[in-house]
Amino acid sequence: MILGLDVGGTQTDAVLIKDGRVLAQVKTANRPELLDTLAEALSEILADIPAESIRRMVFSTTMATNAIVADDLTPAGMIVSAGPGMDPCAFAVGPSYHVVPGCMDHRGMEVVPVDREAVRAAARAIRDRGIGVAGVAGKFSVRNALHETQMAQWVQDDFSYVAMGHIFSGNLNFPRRISTAYLNAALQPIHSEFVTTLQKSLDGRGLTAPRYLMKPDGGTVRLGKSHRFPAQTAQSGPAASVMGALALDGCKGVTLILDIGGTTTDMALTFHGVPLVEPRGITLGAYSTSIRSLLTKSIGMGGDSRVRVDDRGKLRAGPLREGSPRALGGPYPTPTDAMVHLGLLPVGEKAAADAAMAEIAGALSLDSRQAADQVLCHMAETIALSAEAFIFSVNCRPVYTIYEVLEGVRVRPDSVVVIGGPAAVLAPYLEKAFGLPVRVPAHAEVANAVGAAAARVTAEVSLQADTQRGTAVIPELGKEYPVRRDFSMDQALAMAKDALTDRAFEEGAQTDGISFAVTEKEEFNMIRGGMRAGKNIRVKISVVPGIIPEWKFQG
Repeated sequence: MILGLDVGGTQTDAVLIKDGRVLAQVKTANRPELLDTLAEALSEILADIPAESIRRMVFSTTMATNAIVADDLTPAGMIVSAGPGMDPCAFAVGPSYHVVPGCMDHRGMEVVPVDREAVRAAARAIRDRGIGVAGVAGKFSVRNALHETQMAQWVQDDFSYVAMGHIFSGNLNFPRRISTAYLNAALQPIHSEFVTTLQKSLDGRGLTAPRYLMKPDGGTVRLGKSHRFPAQTAQSGPAASVMGALALDGCKGVTLILDIGGTTTDMALTFHGVPLVEPRGITLGAYSTSIRSLLTKSIGMGGDSRVRVDDRGKLRAGPLREGSPRALGGPYPTPTDAMVHLGLLPVGEKAAADAAMAEIAGALSLDSRQAADQVLCHMAETIALSAEAFIFSVNCRPVYTIYEVLEGVRVRPDSVVVIGGPAAVLAPYLEKAFGLPVRVPAHAEVANAVGAAAARVTAEVSLQADTQRGTAVIPELGKEYPVRRDFSMDQALAMAKDALTDRAFEEGAQTDGISFAVTEKEEFNMIRGGMRAGKNIRVKISVVPGIIPEWKFQG
């Protein structure tokens, strides 16, 4: 059996998959402490299940996202070497940011050696502030990681963890690489404690099967390998939504996916069963990163959003969740109370939900059932308007899928797939608001946990070759290879694919579940003195996110 567990904003979902189908599912209310939440969910889903029957476990958590949004990061220092064309001080991040002399050019040729004494002085300044983790980043480090590697070596004894920017992405975007290195350093202590405690909890239950974490690109990584890249678990919940919808529905045509939770509604688009991706990297709070991600959007509208009538007599809902629904002991009316009042959702105290809707009805001069219906109509219309803005933003730039760039294509959904706890209740309201067919797949209420359980391992590498220098660099692996002057694009693709295969297996991929996509491929001649001096070749290749082979489509 395969265990999938997803921690949402208000509830945690868990499923067991056997013979490619959902065998059992549970929903539990979140506790104040994440690990208490996980323990309760595991106890419920694994009741009377022998530990040895679990052969794979996948977890999707909000830990990293919550830490970023709540500004609860561990203080981290940053040491940055400069480069031509931009001032790295403009991208300062964190409580102790230091720029040191040292410079690579755009080809990865050293222009100014990095200043060891300046690096050591920066490390002392960071340590003097009581900071125990740090990141290092250099411009053009993805072309030549020498300066980042040197800086990390010179300060490794000062810190428990040092994040190097080139390891996390091969993209040529210095500001995003700085933010990505910083977030990985700032999240590492939190992530390390989480992984250690989770491992002990699973070991204590005799659960020894391979363990994975969900990533924002729709894939998974082995839990024991995730310490290399702590920030890669951020926004894993919306990715689990997409993979769950694909597993349960298939998402034919152009599909808008809506995952309606207690706190937020997450939305995404698929193009003939293929998710759209954010090519530059995900934005987390105030940080623009190079972290590979599916293209998703979250809005502050969920079943537990506060409902009120403003001073002009207009119905309002969200964007904040200010406690549980009245039916569950909360302070304010919510859409969940409307569902309970109408007899559409059998949870909590109906009398409390009735009173909540009576309060809204009085302010709107309606009866309670009309008011409850208006609340759900307003919720659906708000989601539809936000989805329209999301679709418009997607069509304002080239559309990227995990396979290719769809030049000149305008994405327009022809159907909507709704998942999450209130999916079945809201489907008729959403169908009216969107004017499109709305589908609610089986097990929609635990689709995120299904998505986590059914998602396969993903990985990505970039290769940049300079035949004049005679080198090929794969920055994510921290490796450099010698190449001949006649090194070709075909050879670059073969080298990148071999490196990616090794990395995917290291992170837990199975031999029967890998498919590759070349997401970038470019080659140009370098001219010196009017003659060709060599070639510059760039390749990016990814393991495509998808569903494990043993999953059986539920449609």
